Amino acid sequence: MEHVGTRLRRWRLRRGLSQRVLAELAGFSQGYVAQIESGTAPLERRAARESLARALQISVGELTGRTDDGTPESPVGAAAVAGLRAGIVALAVPVVTGGEPSTAGDVDTATLDRFYGACRYDLLVPALAEALTVLGSRAAAGAAGRCHLRRVVEVCSTTVATCVQLGHPDLTLAPAGMAMRAAEDLGEPAYLGLANYARIRAVGTTAGADRVVGDGIERLSRYAGANPVTAGTYGMHHLIAAEMAARAGRAEAATAHLDEAAAVAAFTGERADDWFSFGPTNVGMWRLAVLVALGDGVAARTPMPGFHPESLPSAQRRATYFIDLSRALLQGRGLEDPAVTALYRAEMIAPQQVCASDGAREALRTLLSRPRFGRDGRLRGLAGRAGIRD
Repeated sequence: MEHVGTRLRRWRLRRGLSQRVLAELAGFSQGYVAQIESGTAPLERRAARESLARALQISVGELTGRTDDGTPESPVGAAAVAGLRAGIVALAVPVVTGGEPSTAGDVDTATLDRFYGACRYDLLVPALAEALTVLGSRAAAGAAGRCHLRRVVEVCSTTVATCVQLGHPDLTLAPAGMAMRAAEDLGEPAYLGLANYARIRAVGTTAGADRVVGDGIERLSRYAGANPVTAGTYGMHHLIAAEMAARAGRAEAATAHLDEAAAVAAFTGERADDWFSFGPTNVGMWRLAVLVALGDGVAARTPMPGFHPESLPSAQRRATYFIDLSRALLQGRGLEDPAVTALYRAEMIAPQQVCASDGAREALRTLLSRPRFGRDGRLRGLAGRAGIRD
Protein backbone atom coordinates (compact mmCIF):
# COMPACT_ATOMS: atom_id res chain seq x y z
CA MET A 1 0.00 0.00 0.00
CA GLU A 2 1.09 3.55 -0.62
CA HIS A 3 2.14 5.32 2.55
CA VAL A 4 -0.06 8.00 4.07
CA GLY A 5 2.25 10.78 2.87
CA THR A 6 1.55 9.87 -0.75
CA ARG A 7 -2.18 9.98 -0.08
CA LEU A 8 -1.80 13.28 1.76
CA ARG A 9 0.04 14.84 -1.18
CA ARG A 10 -2.50 13.55 -3.70
CA TRP A 11 -5.43 14.95 -1.73
CA ARG A 12 -3.61 18.24 -1.14
CA LEU A 13 -3.03 18.69 -4.87
CA ARG A 14 -6.61 17.68 -5.64
CA ARG A 15 -7.78 20.43 -3.30
CA GLY A 16 -5.37 22.91 -4.90
CA LEU A 17 -3.53 23.65 -1.65
CA SER A 18 0.13 24.40 -1.09
CA GLN A 19 1.96 22.73 1.80
CA ARG A 20 2.00 26.07 3.61
CA VAL A 21 -1.76 26.63 3.30
CA LEU A 22 -2.56 23.04 4.33
CA ALA A 23 -0.27 23.40 7.33
CA GLU A 24 -2.03 26.63 8.38
CA LEU A 25 -5.47 25.03 8.04
CA ALA A 26 -4.41 22.00 10.08
CA GLY A 27 -2.44 23.96 12.68
CA PHE A 28 0.97 22.49 11.84
CA SER A 29 4.23 23.76 10.41
CA GLN A 30 4.95 23.48 6.72
CA GLY A 31 8.05 21.42 7.55
CA TYR A 32 5.93 18.83 9.36
CA VAL A 33 3.56 18.48 6.39
CA ALA A 34 6.57 18.11 4.07
CA GLN A 35 8.02 15.37 6.30
CA ILE A 36 4.74 13.47 6.32
CA GLU A 37 4.49 13.65 2.54
CA SER A 38 8.08 12.43 2.11
CA GLY A 39 7.52 9.57 4.54
CA THR A 40 10.18 10.72 7.02
CA ALA A 41 7.60 11.58 9.71
CA PRO A 42 4.93 9.05 10.71
CA LEU A 43 1.34 10.14 11.12
CA GLU A 44 0.59 8.15 14.25
CA ARG A 45 -1.48 10.53 16.39
CA ARG A 46 -5.20 10.32 15.80
CA ALA A 47 -5.59 14.06 16.49
CA ALA A 48 -3.06 14.88 13.76
CA ARG A 49 -4.85 12.63 11.26
CA GLU A 50 -8.18 14.24 12.10
CA SER A 51 -6.74 17.76 11.75
CA LEU A 52 -5.31 17.04 8.31
CA ALA A 53 -8.46 15.23 7.16
CA ARG A 54 -10.60 18.14 8.35
CA ALA A 55 -8.37 20.64 6.52
CA LEU A 56 -8.69 18.54 3.34
CA GLN A 57 -12.43 18.01 3.94
CA ILE A 58 -12.25 14.25 3.67
CA SER A 59 -12.65 11.38 6.10
CA VAL A 60 -9.70 10.04 8.10
CA GLY A 61 -10.15 6.74 6.28
CA GLU A 62 -9.69 8.43 2.90
CA LEU A 63 -6.48 9.99 4.19
CA THR A 64 -5.00 6.82 5.70
CA GLY A 65 -6.44 4.25 3.30
CA ARG A 66 -7.86 2.31 6.25
CA THR A 67 -11.58 1.62 6.18
CA ASP A 68 -11.65 1.10 9.95
CA ASP A 69 -10.81 4.77 10.45
CA GLY A 70 -14.41 5.56 9.57
CA THR A 71 -15.97 8.87 8.66
CA PRO A 72 -15.55 11.86 10.96
CA GLU A 73 -18.31 14.10 12.18
CA SER A 74 -19.69 16.51 9.60
CA PRO A 75 -17.86 19.85 9.45
CA VAL A 76 -21.09 21.35 10.79
CA GLY A 77 -22.08 19.04 13.60
CA ALA A 78 -24.96 19.14 16.05
CA ALA A 79 -23.06 21.31 18.54
CA ALA A 80 -22.39 24.00 15.91
CA VAL A 81 -26.03 24.00 14.80
CA ALA A 82 -27.15 24.27 18.43
CA GLY A 83 -24.83 27.26 18.83
CA LEU A 84 -26.35 28.89 15.76
CA ARG A 85 -29.84 28.34 17.15
CA ALA A 86 -28.77 29.97 20.41
CA GLY A 87 -27.41 32.95 18.47
CA ILE A 88 -30.72 33.35 16.65
CA VAL A 89 -32.56 33.32 19.99
CA ALA A 90 -30.09 35.86 21.40
CA LEU A 91 -31.03 38.33 18.65
CA ALA A 92 -34.73 37.47 18.40
CA VAL A 93 -35.41 37.57 22.15
CA PRO A 94 -32.47 39.41 23.73
CA VAL A 95 -34.18 39.51 27.12
CA VAL A 96 -33.77 35.72 27.36
CA THR A 97 -29.97 35.89 27.29
CA GLY A 98 -29.66 39.18 29.18
CA GLY A 99 -26.15 39.99 30.38
CA GLU A 100 -24.01 43.00 29.70
CA PRO A 101 -23.82 44.59 26.24
CA SER A 102 -21.02 43.14 24.16
CA THR A 103 -17.79 45.09 24.11
CA ALA A 104 -16.65 43.33 20.93
CA GLY A 105 -15.82 45.41 17.89
CA ASP A 106 -18.07 45.86 14.89
CA VAL A 107 -19.49 42.64 13.49
CA ASP A 108 -17.17 41.57 10.68
CA THR A 109 -19.62 40.89 7.84
CA ALA A 110 -16.75 40.79 5.32
CA THR A 111 -15.37 37.67 7.02
CA LEU A 112 -18.83 36.09 7.08
CA ASP A 113 -19.20 36.80 3.36
CA ARG A 114 -15.76 35.31 2.69
CA PHE A 115 -16.59 32.12 4.60
CA TYR A 116 -19.93 31.82 2.79
CA GLY A 117 -18.42 32.49 -0.64
CA ALA A 118 -15.74 29.85 0.01
CA CYS A 119 -18.33 27.34 1.31
CA ARG A 120 -16.44 26.97 4.57
CA TYR A 121 -19.54 26.18 6.57
CA ASP A 122 -17.44 24.70 9.36
CA LEU A 123 -16.01 28.19 9.97
CA LEU A 124 -19.11 30.14 9.00
CA VAL A 125 -21.66 28.62 11.37
CA PRO A 126 -19.74 29.39 14.61
CA ALA A 127 -18.92 32.87 13.28
CA LEU A 128 -22.60 33.51 12.54
CA ALA A 129 -23.57 32.34 16.03
CA GLU A 130 -21.14 34.80 17.55
CA ALA A 131 -22.25 37.68 15.30
CA LEU A 132 -25.93 37.09 16.11
CA THR A 133 -25.15 37.00 19.83
CA VAL A 134 -23.19 40.28 19.63
CA LEU A 135 -26.03 41.97 17.73
CA GLY A 136 -28.55 40.63 20.26
CA SER A 137 -26.52 42.05 23.13
CA ARG A 138 -26.51 45.45 21.49
CA ALA A 139 -30.26 45.25 20.81
CA ALA A 140 -30.80 44.60 24.52
CA ALA A 141 -28.80 47.73 25.27
CA GLY A 142 -31.04 49.78 23.00
CA ALA A 143 -28.75 50.06 20.00
CA ALA A 144 -30.86 51.39 17.12
CA GLY A 145 -28.32 53.08 14.90
CA ARG A 146 -28.39 52.68 11.16
CA CYS A 147 -25.13 50.75 11.19
CA HIS A 148 -26.63 48.26 13.66
CA LEU A 149 -29.71 47.81 11.47
CA ARG A 150 -27.56 47.19 8.39
CA ARG A 151 -25.56 44.57 10.27
CA VAL A 152 -28.75 42.85 11.39
CA VAL A 153 -29.99 42.62 7.80
CA GLU A 154 -26.65 41.34 6.48
CA VAL A 155 -26.02 38.77 9.23
CA CYS A 156 -29.60 37.49 9.27
CA SER A 157 -29.63 37.19 5.47
CA THR A 158 -26.41 35.17 5.53
CA THR A 159 -27.87 33.02 8.30
CA VAL A 160 -30.94 32.25 6.18
CA ALA A 161 -28.84 31.37 3.13
CA THR A 162 -26.56 29.15 5.22
CA CYS A 163 -29.42 27.30 6.89
CA VAL A 164 -31.02 26.68 3.49
CA GLN A 165 -27.73 25.30 2.14
CA LEU A 166 -27.26 23.02 5.15
CA GLY A 167 -30.84 21.74 5.24
CA HIS A 168 -32.14 23.48 8.37
CA PRO A 169 -35.26 25.28 7.12
CA ASP A 170 -36.63 25.43 10.68
CA LEU A 171 -33.93 27.98 11.50
CA THR A 172 -34.70 30.37 8.62
CA LEU A 173 -38.00 32.02 9.51
CA ALA A 174 -36.87 33.92 12.61
CA PRO A 175 -33.77 35.52 11.03
CA ALA A 176 -35.72 36.29 7.85
CA GLY A 177 -38.33 38.12 9.91
CA MET A 178 -35.69 40.03 11.87
CA ALA A 179 -33.93 41.02 8.65
CA MET A 180 -37.17 42.35 7.18
CA ARG A 181 -38.09 44.35 10.29
CA ALA A 182 -34.61 45.90 10.44
CA ALA A 183 -34.75 46.74 6.73
CA GLU A 184 -38.17 48.39 7.14
CA ASP A 185 -36.80 50.51 9.99
CA LEU A 186 -33.75 51.37 7.89
CA GLY A 187 -35.75 52.26 4.79
CA GLU A 188 -32.88 51.80 2.33
CA PRO A 189 -33.97 50.09 -0.94
CA ALA A 190 -30.89 47.88 -1.27
CA TYR A 191 -31.33 46.49 2.24
CA LEU A 192 -35.06 46.03 1.68
CA GLY A 193 -34.14 43.94 -1.37
CA LEU A 194 -31.59 41.90 0.56
CA ALA A 195 -34.04 41.23 3.40
CA ASN A 196 -36.90 40.31 1.08
CA TYR A 197 -34.64 37.89 -0.79
CA ALA A 198 -33.86 36.23 2.55
CA ARG A 199 -37.61 36.01 3.20
CA ILE A 200 -38.07 34.31 -0.17
CA ARG A 201 -35.40 31.74 0.69
CA ALA A 202 -37.04 31.15 4.06
CA VAL A 203 -40.54 30.47 2.73
CA GLY A 204 -39.07 28.26 -0.01
CA THR A 205 -41.66 26.44 -2.09
CA THR A 206 -44.57 26.97 0.29
CA ALA A 207 -47.85 28.35 -1.02
CA GLY A 208 -47.71 32.08 -1.48
CA ALA A 209 -43.96 32.26 -2.07
CA ASP A 210 -44.60 33.78 -5.48
CA ARG A 211 -46.43 36.65 -3.78
CA VAL A 212 -43.32 37.40 -1.70
CA VAL A 213 -41.26 37.50 -4.89
CA GLY A 214 -43.81 39.66 -6.68
CA ASP A 215 -43.94 42.09 -3.76
CA GLY A 216 -40.17 42.45 -3.83
CA ILE A 217 -40.08 43.02 -7.59
CA GLU A 218 -42.78 45.67 -7.35
CA ARG A 219 -41.08 47.51 -4.48
CA LEU A 220 -37.63 47.44 -6.07
CA SER A 221 -38.54 48.14 -9.71
CA ARG A 222 -38.56 51.92 -9.20
CA TYR A 223 -34.96 51.77 -7.94
CA ALA A 224 -33.60 49.27 -10.47
CA GLY A 225 -31.68 51.88 -12.43
CA ALA A 226 -30.62 53.98 -9.45
CA ASN A 227 -27.43 52.18 -8.47
CA PRO A 228 -25.82 48.76 -9.08
CA VAL A 229 -26.37 47.51 -5.51
CA THR A 230 -30.14 48.00 -5.52
CA ALA A 231 -30.34 46.85 -9.14
CA GLY A 232 -28.55 43.64 -8.16
CA THR A 233 -31.13 42.81 -5.50
CA TYR A 234 -33.89 43.53 -8.04
CA GLY A 235 -32.20 41.29 -10.59
CA MET A 236 -31.86 38.47 -8.05
CA HIS A 237 -35.60 38.60 -7.46
CA HIS A 238 -36.13 37.94 -11.16
CA LEU A 239 -33.64 35.06 -11.11
CA ILE A 240 -35.33 33.27 -8.24
CA ALA A 241 -38.71 34.00 -9.87
CA ALA A 242 -37.42 32.35 -13.05
CA GLU A 243 -36.39 29.22 -11.14
CA MET A 244 -39.75 29.06 -9.33
CA ALA A 245 -41.60 29.40 -12.63
CA ALA A 246 -39.44 26.67 -14.17
CA ARG A 247 -40.18 24.28 -11.32
CA ALA A 248 -43.87 24.92 -11.91
CA GLY A 249 -43.41 24.12 -15.62
CA ARG A 250 -44.08 27.71 -16.77
CA ALA A 251 -41.31 28.01 -19.34
CA GLU A 252 -42.51 31.28 -20.89
CA ALA A 253 -42.63 33.07 -17.52
CA ALA A 254 -39.22 31.66 -16.58
CA THR A 255 -37.73 33.00 -19.81
CA ALA A 256 -39.26 36.43 -19.26
CA HIS A 257 -37.75 36.68 -15.78
CA LEU A 258 -34.35 35.54 -17.08
CA ASP A 259 -34.45 38.14 -19.83
CA GLU A 260 -35.24 40.89 -17.32
CA ALA A 261 -32.39 39.76 -15.09
CA ALA A 262 -30.03 39.76 -18.08
CA ALA A 263 -31.05 43.34 -18.91
CA VAL A 264 -30.34 44.40 -15.32
CA ALA A 265 -26.99 42.60 -15.39
CA ALA A 266 -26.03 44.57 -18.49
CA PHE A 267 -26.50 47.70 -16.36
CA THR A 268 -24.67 46.46 -13.24
CA GLY A 269 -21.86 44.59 -14.96
CA GLU A 270 -19.67 42.27 -12.88
CA ARG A 271 -19.13 43.50 -9.32
CA ALA A 272 -16.76 41.46 -7.16
CA ASP A 273 -18.19 42.85 -3.90
CA ASP A 274 -21.86 42.31 -4.76
CA TRP A 275 -23.87 40.47 -2.09
CA PHE A 276 -25.11 37.93 -4.63
CA SER A 277 -22.25 38.02 -7.18
CA PHE A 278 -24.96 39.34 -9.48
CA GLY A 279 -23.90 40.10 -13.04
CA PRO A 280 -23.91 38.61 -16.55
CA THR A 281 -21.93 35.53 -15.46
CA ASN A 282 -24.26 34.69 -12.60
CA VAL A 283 -27.29 35.18 -14.84
CA GLY A 284 -25.75 32.62 -17.20
CA MET A 285 -25.35 30.20 -14.29
CA TRP A 286 -28.97 30.64 -13.26
CA ARG A 287 -30.06 30.13 -16.86
CA LEU A 288 -28.54 26.65 -16.68
CA ALA A 289 -30.36 25.93 -13.39
CA VAL A 290 -33.63 27.05 -14.95
CA LEU A 291 -33.14 24.78 -17.97
CA VAL A 292 -32.44 21.87 -15.62
CA ALA A 293 -35.66 22.61 -13.72
CA LEU A 294 -37.53 22.60 -17.05
CA GLY A 295 -35.97 19.23 -17.95
CA ASP A 296 -34.08 20.75 -20.86
CA GLY A 297 -30.61 20.93 -19.35
CA VAL A 298 -28.92 19.35 -22.35
CA ALA A 299 -29.78 22.49 -24.32
CA ALA A 300 -27.17 24.30 -22.24
CA ARG A 301 -24.39 21.73 -22.63
CA THR A 302 -22.56 24.18 -24.90
CA PRO A 303 -21.96 27.46 -23.00
CA MET A 304 -22.75 30.76 -24.67
CA PRO A 305 -19.77 32.63 -26.19
CA GLY A 306 -17.96 34.72 -23.60
CA PHE A 307 -19.36 32.76 -20.65
CA HIS A 308 -16.55 32.06 -18.18
CA PRO A 309 -17.84 30.70 -14.84
CA GLU A 310 -14.31 30.41 -13.46
CA SER A 311 -14.06 34.21 -13.47
CA LEU A 312 -16.62 34.58 -10.68
CA PRO A 313 -14.95 35.12 -7.27
CA SER A 314 -17.58 33.15 -5.34
CA ALA A 315 -16.58 29.51 -4.94
CA GLN A 316 -20.15 28.79 -3.85
CA ARG A 317 -21.57 30.00 -7.16
CA ARG A 318 -18.86 28.31 -9.25
CA ALA A 319 -19.31 24.96 -7.51
CA THR A 320 -23.09 25.22 -7.80
CA TYR A 321 -22.73 25.87 -11.53
CA PHE A 322 -20.75 22.66 -12.07
CA ILE A 323 -23.24 20.70 -9.96
CA ASP A 324 -26.03 22.05 -12.17
CA LEU A 325 -23.96 21.24 -15.26
CA SER A 326 -23.67 17.63 -14.09
CA ARG A 327 -27.43 17.45 -13.60
CA ALA A 328 -27.97 19.01 -17.03
CA LEU A 329 -25.74 16.46 -18.75
CA LEU A 330 -27.51 13.58 -17.02
CA GLN A 331 -30.74 14.69 -18.67
CA GLY A 332 -29.18 13.57 -21.97
CA ARG A 333 -27.94 10.20 -23.20
CA GLY A 334 -24.38 8.95 -23.03
CA LEU A 335 -23.09 12.02 -21.19
CA GLU A 336 -22.20 10.34 -17.92
CA ASP A 337 -18.45 10.88 -18.26
CA PRO A 338 -18.61 14.68 -18.58
CA ALA A 339 -21.25 14.71 -15.82
CA VAL A 340 -18.82 12.94 -13.48
CA THR A 341 -16.06 15.35 -14.50
CA ALA A 342 -18.31 18.29 -13.63
CA LEU A 343 -18.95 16.87 -10.15
CA TYR A 344 -15.23 16.35 -9.54
CA ARG A 345 -14.60 19.91 -10.64
CA ALA A 346 -17.27 21.18 -8.23
CA GLU A 347 -15.60 19.28 -5.40
CA MET A 348 -12.21 20.73 -6.25
CA ILE A 349 -13.72 24.22 -6.00
CA ALA A 350 -15.81 23.78 -2.83
CA PRO A 351 -15.92 20.32 -1.19
CA GLN A 352 -18.43 21.33 1.48
CA GLN A 353 -20.82 22.70 -1.13
CA VAL A 354 -20.95 19.28 -2.80
CA CYS A 355 -21.59 17.68 0.60
CA ALA A 356 -24.41 20.15 1.32
CA SER A 357 -26.05 20.17 -2.10
CA ASP A 358 -29.24 18.20 -2.76
CA GLY A 359 -28.51 18.61 -6.48
CA ALA A 360 -25.10 16.97 -6.11
CA ARG A 361 -26.59 14.05 -4.21
CA GLU A 362 -29.27 13.69 -6.88
CA ALA A 363 -26.62 13.55 -9.62
CA LEU A 364 -24.50 11.09 -7.63
CA ARG A 365 -27.43 8.74 -7.03
CA THR A 366 -28.29 8.86 -10.72
CA LEU A 367 -24.70 7.99 -11.68
CA LEU A 368 -24.35 5.22 -9.10
CA SER A 369 -27.54 3.60 -10.41
CA ARG A 370 -26.00 3.14 -13.84
CA PRO A 371 -23.74 0.25 -14.87
CA ARG A 372 -20.00 0.90 -14.79
CA PHE A 373 -20.36 4.00 -12.61
CA GLY A 374 -21.87 2.11 -9.68
CA ARG A 375 -18.58 0.24 -9.30
CA ASP A 376 -16.34 3.30 -9.64
CA GLY A 377 -14.34 3.58 -6.42
CA ARG A 378 -13.53 7.27 -6.77
CA LEU A 379 -17.16 8.15 -7.48
CA ARG A 380 -18.31 6.09 -4.51
CA GLY A 381 -15.82 7.95 -2.36
CA LEU A 382 -17.32 11.26 -3.45
CA ALA A 383 -20.79 9.88 -2.75
CA GLY A 384 -19.69 8.85 0.73
CA ARG A 385 -18.39 12.33 1.45
CA ALA A 386 -21.76 13.68 0.34
CA GLY A 387 -23.50 11.44 2.87
CA ILE A 388 -24.73 8.76 0.46
CA ARG A 389 -24.43 5.31 2.04
CA ASP A 390 -25.17 1.89 0.54
